[in-house]
Amino acid sequence: MEINLLFFFTVFPAILLFGIAKSGLGGSIALISIPLMTVAMPLTQALGIILPILIFSDFIATYKYRKEFDLSTLKLMVPFAGLGIIIGSLTFSYFSEALLKFIVGLMGFLFAGHYFFFKKNKEEKSPKNTLKGSICSTIAGFTSFCVHAGGTPTSIYMLPLRMKKEIYVGTRIIFFTFVNLIKLPLYINLSMTNLETFKQSLILFPVALLGILVGYKLLKIIEEKLFYNILYSLILITSTKLLYDFLL
Repeated sequence: MEINLLFFFTVFPAILLFGIAKSGLGGSIALISIPLMTVAMPLTQALGIILPILIFSDFIATYKYRKEFDLSTLKLMVPFAGLGIIIGSLTFSYFSEALLKFIVGLMGFLFAGHYFFFKKNKEEKSPKNTLKGSICSTIAGFTSFCVHAGGTPTSIYMLPLRMKKEIYVGTRIIFFTFVNLIKLPLYINLSMTNLETFKQSLILFPVALLGILVGYKLLKIIEEKLFYNILYSLILITSTKLLYDFLL
């Protein structure tokens, strides 16, 4: 792993964004992280390096939010995410990164666009829905395996529930802890994560840790209404960027 100027301006910001996302502040901002990394390395190498960093970050974040999560939501989402991960591992070679990003971008754009332009009562809570939760979780597992982009499908189900800010963050973090642990043996089996990429993950992890600390600081000063508006805005911005990139 050669750390040059290109590496510094692509990989470092990508890892930092993953760290900020792991704090619970706008998981969708990490959508641009993998494209950034692929400027400096192949996609499979980027995915392999990122996964251990995500798991290390998950453990830190899970400890912080170990008492703040919604168990019933996790019971619904984790098994279906596992199903999506298995589907992703079996079909990974058939999907291009561009197509997967387009699918995630389209979902996020329609979801956030509806919130900003059509939903009248933006603070109204939606009831838990088994069908919606299972579909979103399966897609989240699939896109998470293929491009570490499970945040938007997860948000499509969880954000309308309007949980207390800390409960939302804790539930989301624990959900992705399970998701990433399920992905790990499959990544190893496909040789996407190996000893060499693991060493690179250890070198880069302090950058993610910095992102987590920045995210925690920001979460403390953001009120709940603003918190949700920021999340929806980030989804709209990143999704629009993904669609723009695909259409060019």
